[in-house]
Amino acid sequence: MNQAAKMPITAKPLADMVIAVSGAGRGFGHSIARALGLAGATVVAIDPNPEAAAQTAAELERLGIEAIPVKGDTSVQLEVKKVFDKILEIYGSISGLVHIADGVSIAPFKKLTEAEFNEMFELQARSSVLVLQALMRRAPNAWATLVLPPSDNNEPQTRGVRSYLSGIVGGLSDKGMRTNALVPSRIAGGLDFDSRLGESALSLALPASRGITGQTIGVTLSALPERKKIIPREFLE
Repeated sequence: MNQAAKMPITAKPLADMVIAVSGAGRGFGHSIARALGLAGATVVAIDPNPEAAAQTAAELERLGIEAIPVKGDTSVQLEVKKVFDKILEIYGSISGLVHIADGVSIAPFKKLTEAEFNEMFELQARSSVLVLQALMRRAPNAWATLVLPPSDNNEPQTRGVRSYLSGIVGGLSDKGMRTNALVPSRIAGGLDFDSRLGESALSLALPASRGITGQTIGVTLSALPERKKIIPREFLE
């Protein structure tokens, strides 16, 4: 028997890792938090809605996963600071962070208002910069994964935000911070339909993936039933 065959296989490859997931109260954040927790990670469920964060943390705990909810609007610098203060106060360190920046603008470009663009940019680009800055300052050895706006939205303003965030990922990688991005093929559809994105986020979190950095990776998700496509995103798990 060769040495590789003797190597133990662990069902919890992320054991001893503390991983923060923004937007964990719903959508892709919820699915990713669950996938990371089932792989052994301690999950910090961040969400601007404290009830949503608490519901996700409680669900994970029922599955035997250590998780805590943290209220935080990641587009507000002071709240980002408070989030990191709390994580480091409780755990002393953070292994990695998955930040959900998947918001899109469905308005046709020629009808896009300044307010709509500012809101999208504020929520996706500003929040990403703030959490990545905080991670670099407070946990310089941690990794980060961004979830970008889905590839099936090709309005110029959405493509611009995707490109901007992809550029941030590449720039931080050049500076030595292990940062990658995932681009889902569509909006969130719930646990039954988004498992591939959770698996992709898990793959990037594995110790064996520490050499992967600066990449923007497309993730093809299973198609949603027609009834799902008409449900507003905020009502999806």
